[in-house]
Amino acid sequence: MAELEELQRELDKARAERDELDLELRDTRLLVKEVNGFVKYYQDLLQKLELDALTGLPGSNKYIAFKATVEKHAATVGVIAFDVNDLKYYNDNKGHQAGDHLLQMAAESFHFVADRRVQIFRTGGDEFVGIAMGCTESDIDAIIAKWQKKLEELNSAAAGIRCNIAFGCAYGDKGYKIDDVLALADERMYAEKQRMKKCGLKIGEMR
Repeated sequence: MAELEELQRELDKARAERDELDLELRDTRLLVKEVNGFVKYYQDLLQKLELDALTGLPGSNKYIAFKATVEKHAATVGVIAFDVNDLKYYNDNKGHQAGDHLLQMAAESFHFVADRRVQIFRTGGDEFVGIAMGCTESDIDAIIAKWQKKLEELNSAAAGIRCNIAFGCAYGDKGYKIDDVLALADERMYAEKQRMKKCGLKIGEMR
């Protein structure tokens, strides 16, 4: 009889320990679930900070971080500065949905040429910057030709909207400073934008 009582006590003790372990396991699972939720939240937040929601391209935060690494990792670099024309016109006269569509058309043309070597960022409302690392000047020419062809295809297929983009490019090698290359590309882009205005291009016309 005493042996049975001792066995019962041991069994009760084992059950209590099991129940305690079950509670700890449940709490651990809840904690893991909560941690996973926080991880996903911060991953989504990081994604939002790095990618522009409208265009799906890397945004200004990613651009600043990426630009800081270029000189360390690339002996040569090509930069293309882009400016989407007529955004204000579309926003003011056809609504912001039309303006958004204009930017999305531009972004689609940029996505077409972006790859591991060529990064294209949305740096402002209607401004974008392409950075090609380890390229030659002829590589830049090829990228521009490929992009222009895609943009023309998109414009030909679009109804009631036409995406005109001014651009300027610059190339850096042998001890280049990325900020100087960017400034030159920007200067050439604005010169091209002025040329397009002087040519009397109207909304919906191409160069």
